[in-house]
Amino acid sequence: MVALCALSTAAAIAASDSQEPAFKTLGAMIDVSRGRVLTVPYLKATFERMGKMGYNAVMLYTEETYKLDGVSKWGYMRGGYTKDDIKELKAAADASGLKLIPCIQTLGHLEKYLRWPDSAPVKCNDSTLIVGEPKTYELIDKMLAFWQEAVGGSRIHIGMDEAWKFWEGEYQKRNGKRPKFDIFLEHLQKVCEICNSHGFTDIMIWSDMFYRMGSKNGGYYDINATPSPELSAKIPKGVRLVFWDYYHDDPAFYGKMIDGHIALNGKPILAGGIQTWNHFLHNRDKTLRTTKAFIAAAQEKGCDEMWFTMWGDNGAYCIPETSEEGLFACAELAAGRTAEPTDENCARFRAITGKDYAALVRLGVTSEPLLHAGFRREGDFLYDDPLYMANLRSVMEKKGKDAQKLFADWRDKMVAAFDVPDIPSAEAYNRALLSRLDYELAVLEAWKTKDRAQLEKVAALLTKAVEAMRDYCRLYRENWHASSRPSGFELIQKRNASALERMEEAKRRFDDFLAGRAATIEEFDEAMQPFGTPHNREIIGW
Repeated sequence: MVALCALSTAAAIAASDSQEPAFKTLGAMIDVSRGRVLTVPYLKATFERMGKMGYNAVMLYTEETYKLDGVSKWGYMRGGYTKDDIKELKAAADASGLKLIPCIQTLGHLEKYLRWPDSAPVKCNDSTLIVGEPKTYELIDKMLAFWQEAVGGSRIHIGMDEAWKFWEGEYQKRNGKRPKFDIFLEHLQKVCEICNSHGFTDIMIWSDMFYRMGSKNGGYYDINATPSPELSAKIPKGVRLVFWDYYHDDPAFYGKMIDGHIALNGKPILAGGIQTWNHFLHNRDKTLRTTKAFIAAAQEKGCDEMWFTMWGDNGAYCIPETSEEGLFACAELAAGRTAEPTDENCARFRAITGKDYAALVRLGVTSEPLLHAGFRREGDFLYDDPLYMANLRSVMEKKGKDAQKLFADWRDKMVAAFDVPDIPSAEAYNRALLSRLDYELAVLEAWKTKDRAQLEKVAALLTKAVEAMRDYCRLYRENWHASSRPSGFELIQKRNASALERMEEAKRRFDDFLAGRAATIEEFDEAMQPFGTPHNREIIGW
C-alpha cells in the first residue's frame, strides 16, 4: 500500500493546475437512464469533485428520465428529474466550474417510453421513433424546450446512436423502402431545425450510425466502411460528430478512425470510457489501457475535446463510488500525468474525495482477472447457479490446466483489495465473490471422491459464502438508496435475492446429503458440456 504524503489539502489540489491542459474541453458523461437515477445531492457532490480533478464539462445521459409536461408515460416509474432538479444541478455545475450540457435521445434508445401503448403514435419499433411523423417532432420539440429552459446555452447532444432499423417497421409501412442514409439525414435535418428554434446551435451527435449504415457487416469499427466524404455536404450546419470507442488499445487504430471522421465532418469530439458498465466495480485495467491509447491518438491528431463516458448497461449496477477512481485516473492521463497511486496522487485524491486512492486502485484491478479466466462479465459468476455451476465449469473445461492459475491470480487480487472501508458495499461484494469461488472450486474437487471429511469442509465454505452474499445484498441496498432514486433498484434486488436464495437452497441440499436424507446431489453428478465459443445465449442465472 502506498503511504499518503503530507501535502496540505490546498497544495494537493493545486498540484493539478501546474500545466496547460491538453484538452480545451475535458468532460465526463454520467448515465442516469439505464436503471440507476442518481440523486441530486449525490450528483452535486460529484460535480464538485470533478471540478477539482480538472474537468470543465459534464453531461447527464437522459433517455426519458426527465419530466415532460403533457407527455403521458414519459419517464413513468423511472425516477426522472423535474425542471427544478435540472436547474439546481446546473447551478451546482456552474459553481464547480463545469458546463452542464444536455445529452438526450431523439431517434433510438427510447425503449422505456415506447413499451407503453400511449407511445403508439410515434413508435417505429421497440426502440426508435418514426421518422417523418409530425407527432415525433412535436415530442422532440417538447424535449428541447425542457432543456433550454432548464439549462440554457447553445450546446446540446441529441444522441441518435444505435438506432436499429429505423428504416423498417412502421416507417417502411408508410413510406416503402428508401435509402437509409437519406432517411437518417432527413431526420437529422429536422431535429437540427427544432434545436435551432430553441437556441441550440452547437449540436453533437454520436457518429456510429454513419459507419454502421456504410458497413457491409453493420460494424462501427469497420475501417473499410469509412463513410464517403460526399456525405459531408449533407450534414446540417452546426453538427459535430462524437466518435465513441471504449474497447481498443492501439493508438494507430484510433488514429485511422479519427482520420475517417475528419474526412466526413472535421475533427471529431472524442468519447472514451470509464469502464463501469457490465461491472459491479470500476474496471481500472481496461479503462487505463484504452484511455492511454485514445489520448495518444487524440494528441497526435490535434483533437481538443475529450469526454469519458460512464454507461450503465443492464441495470447500472456498478457501485457508483468506485467510478471516482476512474474519473481521477482519466483526468490525470488527460493532463499528461501518471494515474498510478503515487504519494502525491493519493494525497490529492484524499483531499478531493475523502477516500483512499491506493485502496480503490487495488479494488479496481479485481475485474480483469475474472475476464482473463474466461467469464464475459462478473454477473456470469455472481449469478451462476451454485448447484449447477454451469458457467464456472464451462470456463474450467475450456481453460483446462490454465484454469487454476487464472483463478489463483483472481483470488490474489481480491484478497489484496479486502481493506476498503470507504465503500463497504464494494468490500462486501469482493468478499462475496471470493467466498463463493472458494466454495465452488472446493466442492467440484471434493465431489470426485465424496470424501466425508472434505465435504464437511466444503459445507463450512458454503455457509461462509451464504453469509457473505447476505451481507453484500444488505450493504448494496444501503449503498443504492444513499446514492440513487428507488426506481431501478427492483431489478438488481431481484437478481441479488434470487442468487442468495439459490445459495440457501444449495446449503439445504448439502445439509440433506451430509445428514443422509439424500443419496446424492444430482446437479453435481451431471457431466459438464461446455457452451462453446462464441455463444450468444444469456448466461444461466442472469
